[in-house]
Amino acid sequence: MIPLSLTDLPLGQPLPWSLFDDEGNCVLGSGNIIRDARDAALVFRQGELCRQDSEPVRPNADSGRAGKGPLGLPVGTLLHAKRPEDNERAAASRLIGFMEHALFISWPQQGGREQAIEAGESLLLRGFSGQVIYSFRSTITAVCRSPFRYLVLSAPTDVEQIPVRKAARVPTRLAAFLGKEAGGEGEERLVMLSDLSLGGALLHAAEPAPTPGSRVRLRFQLRTAAADSELDIVARVRNLPGEAEDAGFPAFGVAFDSLGERELTLLHCFIYEQLLSGARLPL
Repeated sequence: MIPLSLTDLPLGQPLPWSLFDDEGNCVLGSGNIIRDARDAALVFRQGELCRQDSEPVRPNADSGRAGKGPLGLPVGTLLHAKRPEDNERAAASRLIGFMEHALFISWPQQGGREQAIEAGESLLLRGFSGQVIYSFRSTITAVCRSPFRYLVLSAPTDVEQIPVRKAARVPTRLAAFLGKEAGGEGEERLVMLSDLSLGGALLHAAEPAPTPGSRVRLRFQLRTAAADSELDIVARVRNLPGEAEDAGFPAFGVAFDSLGERELTLLHCFIYEQLLSGARLPL
């Protein structure tokens, strides 16, 4: 990753690369436009940003998902893994493939460092299918280092299902574009999503907040199961308590109108991947 400063951002023209936070989460995708220095300061408001050495080709979530493996977990699913005896935070991995009686996962990492793992060890894993959080146990049957580092696991055992009742509100750092409900050229402005739930979001803007009760259109991109999807949601502006205000960048809430099945599924997946990633669900 290459660290960026405010002066590195091209203003008024499409970004040549995506912007990432210090944990590797995409904040704003390439091709989007940061209008002026005020919007650039808004993007940097929550901390430093960086870009990748080269922009990789990402799979498009709308062009069709990869097949689902055991337990209904699709390839790309975020997994949290730990040894049964460990009391520390679980390491992060992803499901990269499967076959009969076997799973293939990326090498578990914690804080950007690969974990020391050997064949024959047992792992406890957790992943979100989009509807259910699964917890299960597998044994490492092979440790592979070529052409890249990954693990081969036995078929899941001791499977438990954790029902998903209502998605929590999770902190985020996502750039979005806010416009009038009717849309139109040149009417969108950059905002930052500070937290997100199935029902709405907290936003910060470089300009005064819209009138409470007004209807707006919010466009932003989510990454779920290693694929990017754009959401375009109609919402209603809500008042916020005084303590949520930011003198430099006004804060306001939005409540989402009725969401379609696609939007609900993507939000569900994103929120629970964030919960897993932040270890807010104990493993």
